[in-house]
Amino acid sequence: MVPEINLLPQIERRKSSKLLFIVSGILIGLLLVFLCFQFFTLKKEIKSLESEEIQLVGERDLLSAEVSTLDNGDQGSHSSSVAFVESVSYPVSPLIDEIYSLVEVNSYLRTYLFDETGILLTADFETMTDVSSFIERLLNSSYFSDIKVETLTSFEPVYEQDTEVENEVKFDVQWRYTATIQLDINETYLSEGGPVNE
Repeated sequence: MVPEINLLPQIERRKSSKLLFIVSGILIGLLLVFLCFQFFTLKKEIKSLESEEIQLVGERDLLSAEVSTLDNGDQGSHSSSVAFVESVSYPVSPLIDEIYSLVEVNSYLRTYLFDETGILLTADFETMTDVSSFIERLLNSSYFSDIKVETLTSFEPVYEQDTEVENEVKFDVQWRYTATIQLDINETYLSEGGPVNE
């Protein structure tokens, strides 16, 4: 007879299957704990989102009610709209005419930008004396309540030269001045129609 030799004891097999069962049980328990934690966390977030949704729906209803009351309000007539625009606007032609009448002969008005209360003016002058005399005339004008020189810079004029003439006599070029001036409009004087003799 051949003897039966069992190299692995039966006790060891039972221990390894028990160990596998315990590890899988722990993993399943941890998975259940994680799922329960996620469930309660998500449930709490759902409740907060529902309360936020109720609040936003209330705000939407409130804003819709405000819009409907504004839509149903008095729109005003065309004449009242024109009267309102005329009350907040001013004629610009007298102001432009006044500026052009005060500027020096050899000066150049580059830009003027109108806003609610004034004009931002950019002009080029030949000399500093021209700049100061223009500002003095603006200060004496009844159309403007205040004059502020924002910037004053000098520049060298650039002239286009003819390429065919190479042997020209070159003269010294005098620097010019660019001034940016803020003019505050005298709205009372302008609304009264300017000078009486006009």
